[in-house]
Amino acid sequence: MKLWLLDADVIIDLLAMDTFDKLSNLHDIYAASSVIEEIEHYWKEGIMIPVDFKNKYVQKGLVKKLSASTDEIRDEVLSKLPRLRQEALHAGELESLAILIRDDDLIFCTRDAAAIRAMPFLDLSERGISVESLLGKSGLQRSDLKAYHTDEYHESNLTIGKQDWVLNWKQKSP
Repeated sequence: MKLWLLDADVIIDLLAMDTFDKLSNLHDIYAASSVIEEIEHYWKEGIMIPVDFKNKYVQKGLVKKLSASTDEIRDEVLSKLPRLRQEALHAGELESLAILIRDDDLIFCTRDAAAIRAMPFLDLSERGISVESLLGKSGLQRSDLKAYHTDEYHESNLTIGKQDWVLNWKQKSP
């Protein structure tokens, strides 16, 4: 199974849960270049723990770095999203979505509501997975997940995105 850990928050959460190393040994993990740049530390039990993510994971081949061009982001993502959806997404999410559109083999794993809600506009609804599902499919179930890691959270935000897509489509129709 190929994985797509979209935003830095998911990777940081998995590092804090001591789960990222196990996951990286089980799967091919990919991340956008701008996401990789964001990961400098994580918090565990109130203590900030620095992490040299590039050296520890990317240079050792445990995480594969992918990039999208400005043209891909503009043409494949921004052009298909309404203004409010565009403004809610950060650089790492925009780049990740462009790469996800380009590579059909990747699976989108995020806890970011704006990114999940953008998926229907990009015809990516079926290519998403929650942190809870990702860990479950990997045999790494946890009982201490936050609400934003759950299937329920993912599905709820996906439903909102689908409703927004329908409303947006109707507004554009003659």
